[in-house]
Amino acid sequence: MFQNKSIVILRTFTNQEMRQFDEYLRSPLFNKNQTVIHAFEVIRQWHPDFEHPNLERTALFGLIYPNEKFDEQKLRYLMTDLTKHLEEFLCHKAISDEQLFKYHLLLYTYRLRRLDKAFLNTLKLAEKALHDQPRRDVSHAFYEYLIEEDRYRFMSDRREHLHETNLQQVVDNLDKYYILNKMRYSAEIINNKNVVAINYKLFLYDEIMNHIRHNPLDYVPSAKIYYNIILTLTEPENKIHYTNLLDLLKEHHQLFSKEEIFEMYVYAKNYCIRKINHGDIEYIRELFDLYKVMLKDKIIFKENYLSQFDYKNIVYLGLRIGEFDWVHQFIVKYNELLDPAIRSNAYTYNMAYFHFFQDKYDEVLTLLRSVEFTDFYYHLDSKSLLLKTYFELEETEALFSLIEAFKVYIKRNNLIPAYQKTGYTNMIKLTGKMYKWKLNPRQKIDDIVAEFNNTKPVVDVIWIRKKLEDLKSKAEKMSGSWRK
Repeated sequence: MFQNKSIVILRTFTNQEMRQFDEYLRSPLFNKNQTVIHAFEVIRQWHPDFEHPNLERTALFGLIYPNEKFDEQKLRYLMTDLTKHLEEFLCHKAISDEQLFKYHLLLYTYRLRRLDKAFLNTLKLAEKALHDQPRRDVSHAFYEYLIEEDRYRFMSDRREHLHETNLQQVVDNLDKYYILNKMRYSAEIINNKNVVAINYKLFLYDEIMNHIRHNPLDYVPSAKIYYNIILTLTEPENKIHYTNLLDLLKEHHQLFSKEEIFEMYVYAKNYCIRKINHGDIEYIRELFDLYKVMLKDKIIFKENYLSQFDYKNIVYLGLRIGEFDWVHQFIVKYNELLDPAIRSNAYTYNMAYFHFFQDKYDEVLTLLRSVEFTDFYYHLDSKSLLLKTYFELEETEALFSLIEAFKVYIKRNNLIPAYQKTGYTNMIKLTGKMYKWKLNPRQKIDDIVAEFNNTKPVVDVIWIRKKLEDLKSKAEKMSGSWRK
């Protein structure tokens, strides 16, 4: 297909947006080129997929210019014009959807045109809209600053007395917006350092955290939330930060946009994941319940889709705590809410994991063969599942071959964060030692147990612990048999 930018944009349009854009193009105020209208009429018939032989360059040109010889440059110029109109329409729509930004633009325009009465009337409307808006997120703080600055510029232009200006309020609103946004992105940077091996710099981070510590913005819920998010990242050993974060999210979730509350819950979720990876298994139920809240309140969905990684994590957690019927229903039901591009792959992998917990190991191997792993996270998980399956099936040659390949993969992949490299390396090492003991139980199993207890982090710590318990029980039976 002809992968022009305009077609890529149109793929995202709803039926209503297609009708609105049609009206936009037909308005002489925005467009006077009838050929652009005709091109859109031709293209729109294949909405929303835009997968059709007639969208090839030569065929499309023939439909738009039926009596002309194919001219690729002419087609490109036309499609460029269509793209420009699409972008203008998207900007127009974005402004229309943001009432407070519209007020800001009106205030700016009325001030420049010296339309004082119109400015003051619009200012009242803007202030009322700010007050009535239920959200109190970072964007609300931004508009508080922007509209207060509009007021200051208006007063300054008219040379009001300095002691009567709102300059202090402008600065206060700017500080609040900056601090909130700085904390928001500081949290993201600190989290990224824990996930991907990339070095970041945080200018004024210590100063802002120290300021909040001694001057808490108790009247700003988002400040308290981001402060506790950062503490969960920098002081993970203190559970009170996580507990405070959950309480704040439950109390104030209605104050935030869907996008921002989603991000906030992700931090709570990631805190539990890190705890689980470090052996704190009490957080398995905690995280599972947190996911249920996010599913119930539809917080977990982004652009109407469920992430394949959340899908996988929910399956893992449910299986770990024995919610087998719930998990099976979840895999089937929520598979339809995954991105179609990865839907089949995610379903296959998670069904493989489900079968692993049903001790159907041959089925696991069959399913894993048809899974394509799109990034290192899936690759790590698949290798781990395969390693455990070979262990359970006692496939000695396959297991030790996989151990060597797995270690090389971890060592060579620089995108894997250090703590995850350590966790998977420890899991591989302990699995190998356990299997060697099964083959030749001469080493004291207590030595491997002691090594496990002194090793952190370990990926899939629950499975390792269970296998060690089984081996220890076997060792005790063997010891009793020898004594007889």
